[in-house]
Parts: sequence; C-alpha cells; structure tokens
Amino acid sequence: MRIISANLQHGTPPAGKAQSRDHWQVLAEQFSDYHPDAICLQEVDFYQARSGFVDQTRALADALTEVSGKKWQQRFLSFFAGQILLGLRLPVTLPSESLGKSRNPFRADRPLLGGYGVGLLTPHPVRRWVSAKLGSAAPRINISSPDPRTWKFYGGQTRSLLGAEITTPQGQFLVGDTHLDLGVDTAKRQLIRSWQGLSLLAGKTTPLLVGDMNLRQEVSRTVYPYLTFASAPTFPADQPRFHIDQLFAPPTCQVSQVDTIEMPISDHRALFVDLHP
Repeated sequence: MRIISANLQHGTPPAGKAQSRDHWQVLAEQFSDYHPDAICLQEVDFYQARSGFVDQTRALADALTEVSGKKWQQRFLSFFAGQILLGLRLPVTLPSESLGKSRNPFRADRPLLGGYGVGLLTPHPVRRWVSAKLGSAAPRINISSPDPRTWKFYGGQTRSLLGAEITTPQGQFLVGDTHLDLGVDTAKRQLIRSWQGLSLLAGKTTPLLVGDMNLRQEVSRTVYPYLTFASAPTFPADQPRFHIDQLFAPPTCQVSQVDTIEMPISDHRALFVDLHP
C-alpha cells in the first residue's frame, strides 16, 4: 500500500522561486512515479481568490488522470466556508449521503463561498467517503505588551478528518486524511479523536491515518506508542528538519520504504510511505 501525504500550502511556490503555470502537471508526474494507491492533501484551496479560484484537489486529480491514463477519484473537505482574503470564515456542515446532491451552500465538500481544507485522491474504487469534525482550539488573546492595541486575537479553527474506503490489490483500507492544529495540546486531542474515529468506522478494513499532524514525532509516538508509525523530515522544504507529516497504521502493518518528494510548490516536502498490511 503506497501513500503520499502532501501539504500544498494552497499552491504557493517555495521561497525564492517563481510561480509555475504547470505545477499541477509537474506534481502529477512526480507523484505518478511512486505509483501511489492514495494521495492525502492538506492546505488545499477551493475556489479561493488568492489562488485563482481553482478547485485544487480536482486540478491535481485531472492532471493525474492525464498522466497515468487511469481515472482518479477525488474528494475535498473544507474547514470553513468563505474567502480568506476577506477574513470570512463561516461554519460548514459535513456532507451526508442521505442528503444526496444537496444545494446547501455550506456543505463542507463544496462550499459556495469558497473553502480551505484537505483533499483525498485515489485511482482505486471508493466504497464510501467518510468525514468528521475534530474540534478546535479555544479562542485566545496574545498579550505582548500593556498596550491593548498590540494584543492579537486568535479564533480557534475547526479541523476535520476526510476518509475514503478503497479496494486495492493489497486489500481494503480506510484512509484518513487530516491537518491538525498548531497548538500541541489541541493537536494531541485531535490526533486521538482522529484515530479512534477512524478505527471505529473501519470495521474489518485496515485504517490508515495520514496528514500534517503539526506534532514532533516524539510527541506523536507518546500518544500512540503501539501503532506502526512512519515519518521523515519534510519541513521546511528547503532544509527539512521536522517530522510533522506522519502516518499511523495498526501494529500488524510493516513499513518497507519512506521517502520525501521535493515539490514545485509549498513550504513542505511530500511524504511517501510504502507499507504492507
């Protein structure tokens, strides 16, 4: 089972490099060389003004389909609805199969006002898509001086989990993709909630949790010391030192290869993991 996790930083080129018009094509060619069974994306824009009003998950899926000759399934899940440049971030509702193709403008998989979140892609049949909200950090004020004009307010941003149950030659997997909070305590709570929820939803399938955990590897290992864990230095992209892009799997899984991929965009490198159930 081959997995790629990539924080795209909404298509921003690395520091000191010019924007490439064909970075989705380049990414698709890079990723296709690894023959992945699933690609988990973080920091993905959905029709945001700052990134040219592009559905970035679909753009990469289309490029992968063209490069590989296989149809790639894709799904996006937003943390909020609204335009980031305007400071507009409204709550979203999770998609539900019972609602069908609802026209709800605040559905997390296609918010009418634009969105930002995670995306998941696979060339394999998807039996079902799942999603869950992971909660957010409490709002806080950073007081740097006695002058109230210098105080900064930080509102807690809700994070979510997106999953796909896929059928591969290696078996059935429930792949979960997430991007956790910057605060360590909040990220640890979200990590626990992610794995517990994914494991319950998995049933007899093998759960795999992938994403930008915003946690150092030693912290993640203390949360789940018994799980199979994979990571590599992926951040910052130019001189990677931190292992914050990570994969968790049941202890029966064995990791056979870990690699990183230098992308034409982002301040992260992508993480590649090959494991056997």
